[in-house]
Amino acid sequence: MLEDAVPTVPIDVDQPNRMLSNAYGHFRADSGTFVITDVLTPRPWINVLANDLYGVVLSQTGGGFSWADNCQLFRLTRWEQDLVQDAYGRFVYIQDLDSEEGLWSTTYQPTRRKAEFDQVEHALGATTFTRRFLDLETRQTVFVPEGKCAEVWIVEIENRSDRARNLRVGSYLEWHLGGIGEWHREFHRLFMESHRVGNTLVAWKHPGLVEHQRTEVEEPQRAFVSWSGVDEVTWITDKQEWLGRNGSPAAPRAFIESVSESATPRWDDPVAGGLGEIALAPRETKTIVITIGSAPTETEALVLSHVFDEGTARTALAQTLEFWQTKCRGAKVETGDPAIDLMCNTWLPYQAIAGRLYAKCAYYQQGGAYGYRDQLQDSLMLLDWDPQRTLVQLGRHAEAMYEDGGVRHWWHPGTDIYSKSHHSDTCLWLSFGMLAYIEATGDTSALDLEFSFLSRETDKPGERGTIWAHCLRGIDRALSRISPRGLPLIGAGDWNDGLSHAGIDGLGESVWLAMFLYDILTRFQPVLAGLGETAMVGRFAAAAESLKTAVNEHAWDGNWYLGGTRDDGKPFGSHTCEEGKIFLNPQTWAVISGIAPPDRAERAMQSVREHLVTPYGALLLQPAYSEVDPYIGYITRYAPGLRENGGVYSHASTWAVKAFAMMGDSETALAIYRGMLPALRAQDDAELYAAEPYVMPGNVDGPDSPYAGRAGWTWYTGSAAWMVRVASLLKM
Repeated sequence: MLEDAVPTVPIDVDQPNRMLSNAYGHFRADSGTFVITDVLTPRPWINVLANDLYGVVLSQTGGGFSWADNCQLFRLTRWEQDLVQDAYGRFVYIQDLDSEEGLWSTTYQPTRRKAEFDQVEHALGATTFTRRFLDLETRQTVFVPEGKCAEVWIVEIENRSDRARNLRVGSYLEWHLGGIGEWHREFHRLFMESHRVGNTLVAWKHPGLVEHQRTEVEEPQRAFVSWSGVDEVTWITDKQEWLGRNGSPAAPRAFIESVSESATPRWDDPVAGGLGEIALAPRETKTIVITIGSAPTETEALVLSHVFDEGTARTALAQTLEFWQTKCRGAKVETGDPAIDLMCNTWLPYQAIAGRLYAKCAYYQQGGAYGYRDQLQDSLMLLDWDPQRTLVQLGRHAEAMYEDGGVRHWWHPGTDIYSKSHHSDTCLWLSFGMLAYIEATGDTSALDLEFSFLSRETDKPGERGTIWAHCLRGIDRALSRISPRGLPLIGAGDWNDGLSHAGIDGLGESVWLAMFLYDILTRFQPVLAGLGETAMVGRFAAAAESLKTAVNEHAWDGNWYLGGTRDDGKPFGSHTCEEGKIFLNPQTWAVISGIAPPDRAERAMQSVREHLVTPYGALLLQPAYSEVDPYIGYITRYAPGLRENGGVYSHASTWAVKAFAMMGDSETALAIYRGMLPALRAQDDAELYAAEPYVMPGNVDGPDSPYAGRAGWTWYTGSAAWMVRVASLLKM
């Protein structure tokens, strides 16, 4: 068999342009592109390709899925989250009609055949797969053009031999055409339909009806697959016809037997299998362009399906690559450390913008929604080069606030799908964001911009008020939820969602939240003074002083600050606790907020050095919880060392970098930062690290895990934006 006979040949690269190599690939120094030279990476190493309208998750083997508008609510293609098999995707097949060994794919999946030459290039805005079999080389580039609700595949096929070649080319995907929860395939397929219009296959899902109501039936969104560069495409729309009975995507029946074009697409198991044939002269290269996309009507879908031929696709690709390079270099980070500078000027901003602000999606998590804390913090990264974009995002969050200062924890824009926040800190993040905006721009007039509040009664936009009115109601909400000792109540968790049961009876306290609120109250005072709001300055100063007194009187544990108290009155994050003795956030924010006296700030951060700093970041807490505790929360359900339960939670670890830098401990700040940097972690041990070397993970296993140092939950983390922001504090 071919896979046994042909070894993988190392890729010949331009050595001076190679940097930060690991066992599976390297970066290109000029562009930040990550070149994968061994596609069997420890976990799927993906790219997120997206604009405001459309998105793609694409792994190094070709796995992944596509969506229009919202990755949860309208997935075009079927996908299963499986980090081991990574088997679902959108695939291109090549068949040499003159060779018995002549079927393979332009990506490792689904045929899983070893190539003579195999390379994947994840760039900012595009991914290219290059493979070589039997003197035929294919180069497939996938990108999402700016302003289009579509993805484009440029598939080049080069005949490297001195003989003519006759080839069959195929493309394949399974339609989903609905929300993430529509998993019952045998039921939901009954509502799907497709038909061909020339070399385009158009597909849609018949809309649902509202129970007990007769309403006008909405026009279903159209999806499509379209080919350019082949005279005629045969469309197979039934999965069994394409694969064969008990067949496999590795060797579809459509390439083994003659399969007729589907005549009954509404009655099929809906897929889009396209077949076309091309002839290549010796040394000739031909290009096929495949477009997948979506539009509100069939007319619009057909117009979009014909936009891209080879010329327009190559132009759009160049524009897309230039767009992302320009956008991501806006940070202009220059620390003198090549690894830090490369990441901060390429992948970290790309992760925050493409992955979080646009796609709101990744392989480990498919969010689709705005999180109240999440995209708000992500947008603050743009303050230095696109503050207007930050202000737009802050406005979106203002309109997710209720009249009483509470907020939606997350929401899907343009829908009635949301979750009301029961966390104690969410009402304050708009103020935090506005302070960052004002401090960066000096634009206090933004406080006068008006936005709607949400009504608690109707959950619809109601009363309007300035953004300052929104901030004040959030602050007042936090100040109204104070314990008899003067500390804020934790409710169903503070920033740490995993402390979900510490305060559900209305008695538990959060020390970190006291520090966060203190920070906001103190930073707002000079802003208000400049606006002549003398009375408000006095009010904020008094509230801040009360918090400072309460924190230092009730929350100092001798060598560090408590995490808080539970509803039963017992502390967590205390030396008296067997597990969860010390929490990171109260120590770092004691410094960041300035609430701690200098001696206590120094001692608290020394405790962080002693108990929480590891070679791969700062742990969120130690020791990890080993048993489920109904007075702490779901954090205790995780295995010890995973995620918030004693792992490095990357977002919080960036605050440790900031706190040490503010303390003047540049050595520790830099050590934590470099220890977290994926490019360096993978260079040290890519097998253990497991995750992509070019984007931040949400978490890294802590010492209580047998896989200490292993990363997970990449792309969908607010730490990418924070890594860019705190880089300016580093001193080499």
